[in-house]
Formats: sequence, structure tokens, C-alpha cells
Amino acid sequence: MDIRIARLSFSLLAPLALVTCTQDARVRSQEPAALAGDADATSMSAALLPAATGCAPGTRCLSVTGTGRPLASGTFVAQCRGKFADFIVPKTTLPGAYAGPWFQPNLLEQASTGVPSGSRPWLAFDPRDPDERLAYALALRNYAFSSAVVRGLTPQLTADADYRDAAGGTVTAAQRNQKWYPAPRMFYGPTNSPGTREAAHGMTLERTVRVGELGGNTAAFQNYAVAYYDARGGRVFQRLWKTTTPGVDQPKLSGMKFSEGSFVFKLLYSAAAPGAFPQDLLAGSLKVDILPNPGAAPVPVRLMQIDIAVKDRRASDTGWYFATYAYDASQSGASPWKKMAPVGLMWGNDPDGAPITESWINTAAPAYALAHLGVGGRLNGPVDNPASACMSCHSTAQAPSLAGMLPTGACAQEPFRADWFRNLRGTIAFGRRQASGQTCLTNLPSGVTVTAADYSLQLSATVARALPTATGGQTFNPCTWNENAPPPSALVALSPQAARLQQQDIEQYEVTRDP
Repeated sequence: MDIRIARLSFSLLAPLALVTCTQDARVRSQEPAALAGDADATSMSAALLPAATGCAPGTRCLSVTGTGRPLASGTFVAQCRGKFADFIVPKTTLPGAYAGPWFQPNLLEQASTGVPSGSRPWLAFDPRDPDERLAYALALRNYAFSSAVVRGLTPQLTADADYRDAAGGTVTAAQRNQKWYPAPRMFYGPTNSPGTREAAHGMTLERTVRVGELGGNTAAFQNYAVAYYDARGGRVFQRLWKTTTPGVDQPKLSGMKFSEGSFVFKLLYSAAAPGAFPQDLLAGSLKVDILPNPGAAPVPVRLMQIDIAVKDRRASDTGWYFATYAYDASQSGASPWKKMAPVGLMWGNDPDGAPITESWINTAAPAYALAHLGVGGRLNGPVDNPASACMSCHSTAQAPSLAGMLPTGACAQEPFRADWFRNLRGTIAFGRRQASGQTCLTNLPSGVTVTAADYSLQLSATVARALPTATGGQTFNPCTWNENAPPPSALVALSPQAARLQQQDIEQYEVTRDP
């Protein structure tokens, strides 16, 4: 397979559904005086902020570097409304006189409260029973589709039947009205590279589908995605981050685990034109315009895939169920949401291989999705890399990252390749698996500790971007920056651990998985 490989500085690498990001290395070589930015939460310092244009009315629009440092000559724009930026994007991606939409999610600091009570709808179905797996998948879909996030994308569809399948049960009013949150800190790099939110809908670049890979496509196409956590999952991120030091975000590593019932869904959009397929796979799908590229030309994208992950103890080996859905243009009705057909469920990596017993595949899913499953028939989505599988990829979630989402080089040989198909609890780190010549390195570097991220690649990536210095790393939070007291990490050398890790480059496959 022709899989692209990206080589990046280890200090910012993390395997993630977004996959790769780049760091503004120039910042490290500047003198401290040149690094001083202009931002503070106080009204006095706010007057000193290096202002920019292109943000939503009523927000703070700051000129920053690619690492989030406020700087008048910075080439990036940060939009601030709360403690975390909505986005940090290159100025060249915003059209002149841009009038929206802008990515303005619920503020993460609000996630400390608001978790609705009551039994979740999927608990009415037992996914261990083959006869109840479809209903379980529909219950998960109903829960995601009850969100204001989904319904806000199609305000013209007002009937509950436009979003809910009766076979998946009902969602209580309190659960329908809860707030949903994206992962913070999904930026620090160019938006036309994997890993950085664009300004319109907060999407990140995902894996490119190659010619002939999906539904007979005659042209390669890029894909983009954005994920949202329910109130319970959002609270994990809210408790994870300490923002008391102006300008930096400090993660509490012991908080890298989700409580039972945490839920996340991810919307994956394709930039494939209708003519990219012999017969348009996405006819009638939900369409939005995004701003990922320099030059500010909007990119039209259409919804192709949805991924869901839920913390459910009935998945006894891993603690998680993953679900994937694909757009089926042949389905009747006006609602594009009801055309998102379940492809299947996955609750383990089938470490013993065939026959596959820890994935369930819905034989009624669209043919193009069924032809694009993962290794050995494990669950995989249409835009995912078929050289892996949903949970295999997510099992590598840890900080810092010491393993790619797919095995490479010497690590792709047995016995190491099997490590990507272990059933790990979310509190057990994947560990180090790095190819070096004819060797697969498995011992941790001296002084380095690795923390599991509970199958969340977004959690691991956002934390890894704040590591490895003890003072918060080399990325900065412009929304809490204090011009009169720059963060210590802006003025001191890297920690010994950072120096060691920065000398190591690892290969990162550009693949996408679930949220």
C-alpha cells in the first residue's frame, strides 16, 4: 500500500485521529525579548494585545505564532472567548471580509457541571447478544443525533423522526439538552496538514483516500473531521487541564481516563466531488464549506462517515465499544442523518486472529463500506486505513507518543506486529514500539514515563502537545497569556526530558480512526 509517512519532531507527535502536526521551530531559537507577546486576561493588559482580524464578532481576535504565542508579527490568528482558543489558524486561510460561520463551541470551562442523570439509551440493549447489536448501534446514533450540534447543522429538519430510529429507543429531554464539547488544543500547525482545526467548523485534515480505494473512485480525495464529547466526556477534559499559569496549559496526567458512560461522536466529511465516483456515493449528503487552505478559498465537503465511541463496561477486555456508520444514498427519505447506516461495532482487537469474534459487521451496510473493512475483517470505516482497524489504532493512545498507529519497519514483523492487536484496558499504556534499523525498540528512554490515554487519540494528542517540559511545554495558550508575566517555558531552556525526546524522530503514518 502507498501510505504516506511524515517525520516530525517527537516533542509534538501524538497518534490521533488527526495524526500529525508541526511545531514552529523558529520560536525556540529566538531570544526571550523577541518572544514576549501581548496578551492578558485583565483589562489593562488586554489593551496591549496584538489584534488580528477574521474572527467572529464579539470575540478576542489575536495575532499569534504557530505555537500560540501572541506576537504582532505572527502569521496566525487565535479566536478567544474563554480559557481555550476556538481555533488558531494561518491568517491566509481567512477570506477578506469573512462573514462566517466561525467555530464557536461550548466553552470547556462550563463542563464542570451539566452531566444529565438517568440511564443512557444504549443500556437498554446488550451488545453481547448478536440479536441486539443493531439496536445498540442505533441507540448510540440516536444519542448523538439528539445533540444540538447535529440538529444545528440541519435546522430545516424539525421532526424528531428526521434524526431518531425507533429501534434505538428514546433519549430523555435532559440528555437531549446537555452541552457537547470538542477536545481543546487541537491546533498548533498549518490547517492544511493533519491536526489543526480550521476556522469555519473546527475540522481537521484526515487521511487521503487514494484512487481506486473506495467505491471505484477515479480521483484521490481528502477528508476532514470534527468530534464532540458529551457532558460526561467533556468533564474529563475540563478536569484534565490546569490553566492557572498564564499562557500555558498543564495537564494532570492522572486524569487521562474517562468515566463509565462517556460518549464521543465524530463527523467525517469528504471533499470528493460527485464526479470522483462512477456513481456519486454522497448524493444528497449534508454539505458544508470549510477553510483549511491558504488562499482562503472555501472547500465544499459532504458527510460520509460517523464514528462513535462509548465507555461501556460490558466490553470486558477493553472497556469500550466503537461504532462506525457510512452514508447510504440508496436509503429513502429527506434526512441525510437517517441515511448514515451502521457498518458495525468493535469491542476488542481479536488478538488470536481469525475467526474474528470481537467485531460485528452489519451486512446491510452500503457495499462500498463493506468492501473497506480492516485487517482480517475487523471493523473499519470508509475513510480509515484498511491496514489497521478501529480499536487497534486507538490502543496506541498515550502521552508522550512512543508508537505509531500502525507498525513499521522491524516493528511490523512478528512478534512485535501482534502488539497492535492486544486487548488493553484503557489504563494500560501501549508502550514503546519504534523501529530502528533491524530492531524494534521497546524499552522506554531513560527518565521518560508514558501514560495511557484510555483509547482516546485526541486526549493523547492534546496532552502530548503540552509535554514534555515541566512548565507546560513549547505550545502556548494565547487566551490566558499575561504580557507582564510571560510563562517560564517561554524564557528557559528545554528540560532534560524534552532535550532527549527532541533528538528522536519517529515515523507517523497518516491514517485516521475514530474519535
